[in-house]
Amino acid sequence: MMSQTLFAGIALLTVVTTAVAGSGPRMIEVSDDNQTYTGMIVAKSAQECFIVDRFGRQAQLPICNLKSFSVVAESFRPASQSEFRRMLEAELGAEYEVATSKHYIVCGTRGHSRGYAALFEDIFHQVNSFYSLRGFRTSEPDAPLVALVLRDQAAFKKYCEGDQMAWTEGLRGYYSLTTNRVVMYDLPQLFESVHLTPEGDLLSRGATMIAAMDSSGEVKETDKNILLRLQQAASASTVTGETADTIIHETTHQVGFNIGIHSRIGGTPSWVLEGMATVLESPGMRTRSGSGAQSEKVNPERLEWFKSNYSLRCQPGDLAKLIASDDMFRTQALDAYSAAWGITWFLTENPARARQFSKYLKTVSQRDPLQQYTAEERLNDFQSVFGDIARLEVDYIRAMDRL
Repeated sequence: MMSQTLFAGIALLTVVTTAVAGSGPRMIEVSDDNQTYTGMIVAKSAQECFIVDRFGRQAQLPICNLKSFSVVAESFRPASQSEFRRMLEAELGAEYEVATSKHYIVCGTRGHSRGYAALFEDIFHQVNSFYSLRGFRTSEPDAPLVALVLRDQAAFKKYCEGDQMAWTEGLRGYYSLTTNRVVMYDLPQLFESVHLTPEGDLLSRGATMIAAMDSSGEVKETDKNILLRLQQAASASTVTGETADTIIHETTHQVGFNIGIHSRIGGTPSWVLEGMATVLESPGMRTRSGSGAQSEKVNPERLEWFKSNYSLRCQPGDLAKLIASDDMFRTQALDAYSAAWGITWFLTENPARARQFSKYLKTVSQRDPLQQYTAEERLNDFQSVFGDIARLEVDYIRAMDRL
């Protein structure tokens, strides 16, 4: 006799297999002993499935644990901005206010959220432009992107505990693959440390955005002040400070996972994720024209560590180890971040190599994220695009020496 668990698993797979309507995925509902999940299937195997709900939250569910399942709508529809707003207001309370932009829902302390919305929207456009200018195919996010800017470190720590994020004293913010949110906390020096659009058009774009967000058509005085400070920050020559790095780094992760560059389910090598995030911390890499002084295109912190520390330990073959495994991020974190920045900068600052890098990322994104990505497969995928890695390593190290 077929067991109830096995029968449920087979039945669910039948539902999943037919859970795509003519123009897109259907809305399905499954439950286990603890809760019910409603959303669309984004990946499945015989053992597990991944469901994303209407608010962009992702759940990884073992099929053997599921007790019930059904198709509840012929098409999946993400939550609207107004639905996101109501959810965040209920979640965080009256102490916070919610502001929206074209791509973002931002919840921050009162008097600041609209300025933050302008900030996150600007970074979205810069990151998206970076990929587009270098031949990467991007797409619009399936749902609004959420950013939370909590009132202080204590509130941030409490949120981390509830979100099962390991908190440390030095943690300024993070991007969650599970909730698809960027979470950080408010700091007085925020606007003094952020370099935004080098072309200087942030104020006019931001004011238009805020006017559109305000149902009365009026821009509040506090918002004007925030935008003025944003404009002043945009005239700075570099991104400075840990706050700026945190905002840009974590938002770069979020954007990349939502415009078709990376898969939230997994499989993207850590050197790619962290390399892209650290490369885009540099203002010269985020200009719309793609041009600018080389000094604005390098990440000074990562370059300094590379030259003063990592280069003293670097050995031939280290690049192959970085490409083939994430181990270096666990055992030599600062070396790994600097090496990831170095090779990613090398592969993206040159137009010909950038086109190859786009091809490589497409190769990675098209693989089955539920299958193990072995060291051999990672190395083979890399060399299938860039050729012999030992020869590339020589060119890359020489380029680092010249910086």
